[in-house]
Amino acid sequence: MSDKPFDPIATWADMVQKWEQEINSWSGKLTESEQFSSMMGGVTRIQLIVQRSVAEQMEGMLRTLNMPSKVQIEALTERLDAIEDSIDRLRLAVEARALKPGNASPAEAVPVPPEPKRTRQPTAAPTKKA
Repeated sequence: MSDKPFDPIATWADMVQKWEQEINSWSGKLTESEQFSSMMGGVTRIQLIVQRSVAEQMEGMLRTLNMPSKVQIEALTERLDAIEDSIDRLRLAVEARALKPGNASPAEAVPVPPEPKRTRQPTAAPTKKA
């Protein structure tokens, strides 16, 4: 008998390691062949054709439903980003001009309307009779 006690974790790790080596060896032999390469090239071409066809069908369906396509949404997003950038530049220019000596401060430049008076009183809580 051996001096070491049975270790199921070490046995499991050894089995997994041998299994991984066998799979790596098998897949390496498979992917090295010319047939595999040509098959993967064909699958990739078919995938691209299907992807293009689905995109065209979806765009046609969205057009029929009078809804924007992904490309149109992306174009709109870019335009909105450009508008937001322009607004930010204008805001910074206005703030910079307002802070020049001789100009009113930004807080004084825009009058704040007065808040309405709070005249409503809370209702009195009913008293309990014992």
